[in-house]
Amino acid sequence: FSYQAWDQSPFQPSSTIIDAVISLYGQHDVSAIKEHAVPQENIDKCFHSVVAEIEAAHAAKRHEIIIVSGAPGAGKTLVGLRLAFHKPFRSDAVYVTGNTPLVKVLNGSLKRSYLGLCANKRTKVLGGYTRGGVKFVTKNTDFKIVSANRFLEAARGRRGLVREFGRPESTDGGILIFDEAQRTYAKGQIVNRHELDEDEALLIADEMSHRSGSILVLLMGHNQHINTNEMGAIAWLGAAKAKGWSYAVSDETLALEEFSQDREWKTCQLRVQIEHTHLSHSMRDQKTRNGELERWAHCVMTNQPGEAAQIAHTLPATSAIWITRELSAAKQWANNRRQGEDRCGLIGSGQGFRLRADGIFVGEKPEIVPWMLEPSGDVRSSNMLEQTQNQYQIQGLEIDYAIVCWDADLRREASGWSCYKLNGAGWTAACKEHETRCNSYRVLLTRSRKGMVLFVPTGDLAGEDKTRDPEFYNGIADYLVQCGARVLQL
Repeated sequence: FSYQAWDQSPFQPSSTIIDAVISLYGQHDVSAIKEHAVPQENIDKCFHSVVAEIEAAHAAKRHEIIIVSGAPGAGKTLVGLRLAFHKPFRSDAVYVTGNTPLVKVLNGSLKRSYLGLCANKRTKVLGGYTRGGVKFVTKNTDFKIVSANRFLEAARGRRGLVREFGRPESTDGGILIFDEAQRTYAKGQIVNRHELDEDEALLIADEMSHRSGSILVLLMGHNQHINTNEMGAIAWLGAAKAKGWSYAVSDETLALEEFSQDREWKTCQLRVQIEHTHLSHSMRDQKTRNGELERWAHCVMTNQPGEAAQIAHTLPATSAIWITRELSAAKQWANNRRQGEDRCGLIGSGQGFRLRADGIFVGEKPEIVPWMLEPSGDVRSSNMLEQTQNQYQIQGLEIDYAIVCWDADLRREASGWSCYKLNGAGWTAACKEHETRCNSYRVLLTRSRKGMVLFVPTGDLAGEDKTRDPEFYNGIADYLVQCGARVLQL
């Protein structure tokens, strides 16, 4: 035994600590973090299909990748959380995501839920621990739900120890549930201030390959790439092939554009057939929207105004898509609709820097947990309509009533959408970012559960500020009206 290896090794939570964390969360349903309207039948079928495949892989003692795909809001995260807290798996399952804000909000919400249950004497506090021990466990409850960067950093540390001392044995995280798994980077990319020495998917698969019978459950969205240099879902199949792992993927998933370009994946001997693991329709707020919002956003971003208008006109009046040129009107709209525990908030593109002239600061990046969870009256709360979250902070999360703020970084031209980036005193074309920018606005347009108003500024009517030319904004507003957005009149 090397004391140096032990002293320099990254911290690994012991089974007793994990059991304590589970006791925090195991006494209430994690799917109740926030009210949702995803059909339980779809979630159940997907969940049971993945559970059966994990059990089969364990019985065969094989490493395997299992892919769950779906549209925004289709329930992928709920499936992942349910797997992470499934009683037979939860001592060995870790929920990992490339979406750090989601990690923070999930853990913040779970902690608050537990504390609320304790306050109402509906659950037991941790037993068998000192006061300091309880404090330590509650502070470190994110062992169960962690960011991908944190997991990769720990893996990198272990690889360094392997070279110097030999591989330390660890069975923690034998089942890794990876949300937003399409967000992986290629070899050479800088992640956490380090250059990747292999593709990120391959690095994670390599780390998991040293754990007996390890399983990777990948939760993948489509049309959600908002960062440049992301490799996408296909990187994981390449990693499986490189490591000789089996991969379970449905025909519906392989029919998606990112997979369909290479038919090899469907007939490969490593493939395992699986069903019910593609959640095809988002069902956010099923009672009022019936999952049509995502289809509308797709038509808007793919230059299909006629189809978008048809979808918009089918929405009930209570969940219509509105547009205004006045921020004060948008705020009044949101405040008038929000009731009880409903949340409203300002969201905008991370490149929408000229929204600053209207008092909207997309680069501020306020703390996401209080923004999402604090009540009205707290200046950090989204309900105060003061701080703005951009697509990187809000992806994977949702609010009841969203004010989507649209800047000239994505504007209408003769060919359709054109992408720009503010460079010094003016806008410059950013053609290479076109896909990710369109997907960024697609994310923004699909964050609301109950209603949405689009705020498009009027620009500088005096003509002094060339970065806020009214023609930029008029073109955007006119197009959105063509797409079925109703002009807000209070």
